[in-house]
Amino acid sequence: MTNPSKRYKNRGIVTEQEIAEMISKAEEIPNKYFRLRVKALIALVKKFGKRRIEQTLLKRSDLKIQRGYLYVTFTIRKKHKRGLFQYFQFLKKTNPEALNKPLPILQDEWKTWQTTEEGCHMKEEKREKRISIEDKYIKFVLEYMDYLSKNHNEVVYVFPSGHSVFGTTYIFYPDIALSGRQLLRLIKPLNPKAWLHLLRETKGAEVARDKGNTLDSVYSVRDTLDLENEETAYRYVRRYAVQEIKAEK
Repeated sequence: MTNPSKRYKNRGIVTEQEIAEMISKAEEIPNKYFRLRVKALIALVKKFGKRRIEQTLLKRSDLKIQRGYLYVTFTIRKKHKRGLFQYFQFLKKTNPEALNKPLPILQDEWKTWQTTEEGCHMKEEKREKRISIEDKYIKFVLEYMDYLSKNHNEVVYVFPSGHSVFGTTYIFYPDIALSGRQLLRLIKPLNPKAWLHLLRETKGAEVARDKGNTLDSVYSVRDTLDLENEETAYRYVRRYAVQEIKAEK
């Protein structure tokens, strides 16, 4: 679930004004840690457009400053569905008699099998990005990371899990990260009409508009969002890139 409210399902991408208003509202959060944390989350998604799972997997050791740049190494996890012949191999080991069924039935059962744990596998890759530390959003990330280093250096993840005690103290779980759903809940109070995947969509739109209606735009969107294929990236270009018509004199 990327956005819990159906009312905003078809809304447009997030504007710069909306993001500025979210940051401004975040500044009103009394607790310093919570204030810095949500601003850093907005900044990371705004600049890199990563999925919720990729934010939850982000460790403090994945962020490094070198020569005026912030380097961020994201862990990309994607589900890959197993093929029809892999399904046949699975049946051969677990239920050989099922292989005698007509092919159309086997194909239908294979599609259902792909939704199970045995029918797919998780592919994990690393992707390193960099951005100038002079970026206006990255300053929020640096402030947050500096706070963690000085006050909670024991935590492993960028967004560590924890719980509040009597509403005044926050106890950290150093080796556990917040879930994707918990990250979503950090954003919603700042803008009920925004959610993390929409910020990812916004980043894709930003790249598509910057590169224009070109083949290079497709590859740029794919690489920025770490999409599996060009077809998905092309949808961003079709939706958001503006085609320039040649002027005649």
